[in-house]
Amino acid sequence: MLDLQQTKDAHIDQRLREDLIVWLGSVKANGHPHLVPVWFLWDGQSVLIFSQPNNQKIRNIQHEPHVTLALDNTKVGGDVVIIEGLATLEDAEPDQTTLDNYKAKYGQQMQSMGWNLDSMRKDYSQALRIQPTKFLKF
Repeated sequence: MLDLQQTKDAHIDQRLREDLIVWLGSVKANGHPHLVPVWFLWDGQSVLIFSQPNNQKIRNIQHEPHVTLALDNTKVGGDVVIIEGLATLEDAEPDQTTLDNYKAKYGQQMQSMGWNLDSMRKDYSQALRIQPTKFLKF
């Protein structure tokens, strides 16, 4: 969906690969919005997020799979990236390459929290994958 030959799309891809936090927006069963910062992994096609099972975002996605992702911006509102997409809860364990890429991206943060990949995955055992349907950049 991103054309990496286009400057704007290449920039979005770079932000998705390098930024550490994305804001995940979902909708509660009562229609109220829910917005949380999460770690994520972009593979060039979809976004992978690990979550504690049965928390609010998981319940929201079970009810309504349409979500929005937002990369933070500058203090004056520049470089905003918004991604609309469909989230699915994954039953299968991610492959080793995906886990290695996740560890490469977040290993330092996990270590500072007293985790390694295995201990983090025990708490954050539910994988969810977001397939983008629309990219916006301001």
